[in-house]
Amino acid sequence: MLTLKFFKSRLFVTLVLSAFTLLILPLEGFSRSDKTTRGSALVGFIYASDMKTPVQNAVVKLRNVENGYEFFSTPTDATGAYKIEQLKEGKYVLGITAPDGDYNFSYVVSVKEGEIGKLSLALMRGEISPMSQGTQSSAQDKPSFFYTPVGMAVLMVVTTVALYGAFKLIEGKEEASPSKK
Repeated sequence: MLTLKFFKSRLFVTLVLSAFTLLILPLEGFSRSDKTTRGSALVGFIYASDMKTPVQNAVVKLRNVENGYEFFSTPTDATGAYKIEQLKEGKYVLGITAPDGDYNFSYVVSVKEGEIGKLSLALMRGEISPMSQGTQSSAQDKPSFFYTPVGMAVLMVVTTVALYGAFKLIEGKEEASPSKK
């Protein structure tokens, strides 16, 4: 009799409805932070050219490719760690200002909304090519003759003539056959 009263009570009905509601509704809706308002972040470490020594007081810069807005990290700490927060989704060009100079990277970093990207970098000096300085390219920068369109045409003609001659030579020989007399 006692169990029958319990199943008809308001407490039981409330517990069942609450449990059903918690199972059906996603818990993400109850969280305080929302992905759309949170933005994205980029974190990582900056190392010297030996790829082991952390670089202190370096500032990582991101420039949005579409609108040109720039985002800066705080200077890196003793471990070389940096963090840039409140990024919008998009594509960015990366640069670093370190105590020994500026470093620019030629690739684009894609950032997705609401995600944290991890990117660690080593700072190495690049060489300036003659083409970027506006000078004429040297003879060693030119491709080989056989990689030019004229060189490829010469190779094709020579190969065709050689194959034609080889087939004519084979075709001209008589076959030794007992049936031929």
